Amino acid sequence: MTRLEKFTETLEMLHRETPRQLEAFYSLMKATKSGSFLETKHKALTLLALGVSQQCDSCIAVYVKQALEAGAGREEILEAAWLAVLMGGGPKLTYMEKVLEELELNGAVSE
Repeated sequence: MTRLEKFTETLEMLHRETPRQLEAFYSLMKATKSGSFLETKHKALTLLALGVSQQCDSCIAVYVKQALEAGAGREEILEAAWLAVLMGGGPKLTYMEKVLEELELNGAVSE
């Protein structure tokens, strides 16, 4: 089971057990992501960098996939992830492994 599948399973369980809280979070997420100044691709890349910064495996899985779907290339995704490493140092560097893994799982090959 991929990280993304496991996270989806967790969200489904939370929706069954705590629907009010999850729906409130989804409302916040929708309101935050619906702004019109940044393109979808740039939002996904920013959220990916934040996911690396926060050492969130599921965030990395979600936002690598969303960035790819929004038209980001492998190089753009890696550059965004490196920004988190720049600000966070060695501990964040270890999460580059997760970014590379998600790129491979999503079929984004090196050029």
